[in-house]
Amino acid sequence: MTVSTQFRSSQSDSVSRDQFRDVMSRVGSAVHIVTSGGKAGLAGLTVTAFSAVSDAPPIVLVCVNRASRSNEIIKKNGIFCVNILSAGERHMADLFAGRNVAHPEADRFEGLQISKTASGAPVLPGCLASMDCGLEQIVEMGTHSVLFGHVQSIVPGQLGPGLIYRDRDYHAL
Repeated sequence: MTVSTQFRSSQSDSVSRDQFRDVMSRVGSAVHIVTSGGKAGLAGLTVTAFSAVSDAPPIVLVCVNRASRSNEIIKKNGIFCVNILSAGERHMADLFAGRNVAHPEADRFEGLQISKTASGAPVLPGCLASMDCGLEQIVEMGTHSVLFGHVQSIVPGQLGPGLIYRDRDYHAL
């Protein structure tokens, strides 16, 4: 049985975007790069809004800004891969976050030794692990699309410390 209830706050938007972002910067979050490949093209972006939803079946969710070029590509391809970054992959996190203006989004994969999952999603080198996901459901909420994916396979990576983002900077954990 699926139960879905929507609540709408009677309060006006009393918290500004900047206030909310400042508070959220105090929360440490693991850093991931979500990739997709297929008929709609190649896409990749850095995200911290990721979570496991269920282990039976294995379901994860990732939040992707609606304004992102990658959002539409992931939806059209119907697949995505969550690459869990190791502490040594800060440069890759910056690259896929668009912080390197020398690399437009279409060129983010250039020079990387990527492999592909069975679905065709890119697996990035140096990650702790990667999860190949089939897109199961999309919930549009505010500025973001919440993408639910069924984990179809896992690509184990290297062991070591992970990369987190807190106080608007990267840290090893």
